[in-house]
Amino acid sequence: MHHRLHHHVLKPLAVTLAALLGLAVATSAAAAGTESAEAEILAMDKNGDGVLTAAEHGVGARTMFVTMDGNQDGRVTAAEMDTYQAKRTVRDAAKEKPSAEKIRMVDTDGDGAVSAEEHRVASQKMFITMDADGDGTLSKPELATGHAKMLLKPKQ
Repeated sequence: MHHRLHHHVLKPLAVTLAALLGLAVATSAAAAGTESAEAEILAMDKNGDGVLTAAEHGVGARTMFVTMDGNQDGRVTAAEMDTYQAKRTVRDAAKEKPSAEKIRMVDTDGDGAVSAEEHRVASQKMFITMDADGDGTLSKPELATGHAKMLLKPKQ
């Protein structure tokens, strides 16, 4: 009986603490100008646990590539990336590195465009880099910090 009561009291407390922690994370992300982390996790987090696994991130990256590839030729150019960015409301394009610069970062064959394979490999590396605690998942703070370091323009 004591164990049941203990569980009955602690479970609502844990839910309340989790909600407050989520609010604090969302508030600090918004204050840092990285409110996109929560939106991106919600979009890619298929099991709804509030973190991204490598598999969820991979599926999200593949979906992003297919969407960016406007003419469906298997390559994303800076113009296609710009068009994609203009339609998105998740990130502030003015704060991000230019599309051409992002492409140069991952264009291993130097053809001026990103292939599906180049994007896949870059997305995997990005996931590993952003996973600061090495637990195999990306939390909202890890995603926000990682995107700020990798995709945003340096502050002047």
